[in-house]
Amino acid sequence: MRNEDLEEKYAKYNSNLKNAFSSLQILNFSGKVEEIVDLAKRYFKDAEYFKEKKEVVTALISLAYSVRFTGCIKNFKLYQF
Repeated sequence: MRNEDLEEKYAKYNSNLKNAFSSLQILNFSGKVEEIVDLAKRYFKDAEYFKEKKEVVTALISLAYSVRFTGCIKNFKLYQF
């Protein structure tokens, strides 16, 4: 895959997650939900760090983990965007 394609994918996922985190509403205030949201945000921050270091593939992997954590708790209806 070309670097331009990776950059484009990164920008798309990054933008979607920023929007999701800015409108996040936790519906179930258990500690586990907050812990999972915290993990998702940490992977998101990791992605930004790796992107700054020009490690786009690693940044995309971090974003993928963040997306999976947010998707998981969304599917269980523990929060909404």
